[in-house]
Amino acid sequence: MKNIIVVFCFIIFSFNAMAQKPILLDDIHYYVSDSSVRNIAVNYFKTFFKGRSMAEQVMNPLPFIDLISLGSDEATFNISSPEPISSIKLAIKNPLFREKVKPSTSNLPIYGVRWVAFNTTNIRKTVRKLLKSGYGFAAENFTLPTEPEVNAVAMYGFDSNIIVLVERPNMKNMKTEFGIDHLQLLVNNLEDNVRFYQNVLAAEIIDKADRSTVLKIGNQRFVLSEPEALGLVREQVMERNPKKFVANIDHLGFLYDEIEPAFYGAKANRYKVVVEPQRMIYNKKPTPYTYCIVMSPDNFQIELQQEDGRTSARKIYKNVQK
Repeated sequence: MKNIIVVFCFIIFSFNAMAQKPILLDDIHYYVSDSSVRNIAVNYFKTFFKGRSMAEQVMNPLPFIDLISLGSDEATFNISSPEPISSIKLAIKNPLFREKVKPSTSNLPIYGVRWVAFNTTNIRKTVRKLLKSGYGFAAENFTLPTEPEVNAVAMYGFDSNIIVLVERPNMKNMKTEFGIDHLQLLVNNLEDNVRFYQNVLAAEIIDKADRSTVLKIGNQRFVLSEPEALGLVREQVMERNPKKFVANIDHLGFLYDEIEPAFYGAKANRYKVVVEPQRMIYNKKPTPYTYCIVMSPDNFQIELQQEDGRTSARKIYKNVQK
């Protein structure tokens, strides 16, 4: 009888420890340098890429975050500034009290999300349109690490963040003008990071190149590359430092209908969990969110989250007063 119980417990633990596939990549969270840049960032996505504000649930919404969507069934761009966030447990020291690194195109690259890529059916036409609408960027043709034959353009946006346009002529039936093509992650050790995303988020390998691997997680493509694959000098890439605030993508959030199994999978594989599953409290009141934060091998935050009553991408647009 004792042996049966041990085997049963082992089976339950093994099930809980398995990587659990998220429903989707739910949010790409930018911390911007200050509140004025927050407004610039919101207008950037709306003016140039046809983004729209998305609504939160009515129960204790979070006023310090703007949620912008480019297209249906996609992640939102969540934008917040480093002012104090009341009553929310942060994985690292509050950005307001950290040493700030001034945004600049000459800053050293940092491990984490190197760029977000948008797809467009015609790059030349899109670049002309962006310039006509007032986008003052320096566009540079460059080579994608896993698709050297594809036309792509890199450009700088708010806080010197990199946005890439990727030409996809076969996507003429898109419901919106722009969509998220992929996220490029800069990683220190490719093998360790691929294993992390497989073990925690049930990532599927869909392609490989020299020092790069393409993963599919939920509904989204991710390209993981070591510095050399992006033409960078490894010694000049910044480690993620909790004592320094760099205005960039702070974390990625993945939506689940239940985060507990994914949490157990992360724990079983001995990954660093800095916030165990808990209800998010804002101003001493509960919000619709339950979340957990796991750190990648490069100390990049991955947020496992669930939201009361929602198991798909946000659908409701926010009514903005003109």
